[in-house]
Amino acid sequence: MSSQKTQPTPLQMFVAELFGTWALTLFGPASVITLISILGGGSAALFGIGAAFGFIVMIMIYTLGHISGTHINPSVTIALAVTRRFPAKLVGLYIAAQIIGSIIAGLCLYGMYPEAGKAVRFGSTLPGAGVGDGAAVVIEILLTMWLLFVIMGVAVDKRAPPGWAGFTIGMIVAADIWMGGPLTGASMNFARSLGPAISAAIAGDLLPLSKVWIYLIGPIIGGIIGAALYEYIFKPAK
Repeated sequence: MSSQKTQPTPLQMFVAELFGTWALTLFGPASVITLISILGGGSAALFGIGAAFGFIVMIMIYTLGHISGTHINPSVTIALAVTRRFPAKLVGLYIAAQIIGSIIAGLCLYGMYPEAGKAVRFGSTLPGAGVGDGAAVVIEILLTMWLLFVIMGVAVDKRAPPGWAGFTIGMIVAADIWMGGPLTGASMNFARSLGPAISAAIAGDLLPLSKVWIYLIGPIIGGIIGAALYEYIFKPAK
């Protein structure tokens, strides 16, 4: 019997990215709604939110990484394509799956938390008090730069110790949120911001949707910078 591994098809990759982004954009913002709107927040809320995002990213990587690589983030897909670590022909497929997964999650958030979700705009990302739009873009650039730098080191570079990618990437997501959550919501991911913004828009609050451009521009620039820094400084093994 042959032991040759079967390569995932483009359809399987599409579905994996859709499901992974759906999970991220559902469980993460749902933790915001639960911990702040339903349970009243408190000093531990930020830690819980960061942990929820970190855990769901880690879980999806270990569940779907062997199918699609678990990008679940347009910034990751674009940055890896720019550094020639991902086929350009699959970029559109992946981003389409991520956007669809995000929209499904947004509809789920609205259906699951029609009242509690309104108080926190369904977990939308927005600039914090005193943070202008320009500053928010810069902060998102920095946060996403770290995310892609870590992804390149633990998931792309074949010299990295095997088996640690999911845990390490989940932890940098959590750490970014613990640091940047109060400043911008620490999105690092246009798809993550889009779903809750759609929920808020359905409820009549258009502010998150009007600011979603911040989480498109900042993460894409930051992702490319982070991936390029690792690529050209450390020259990861293929």
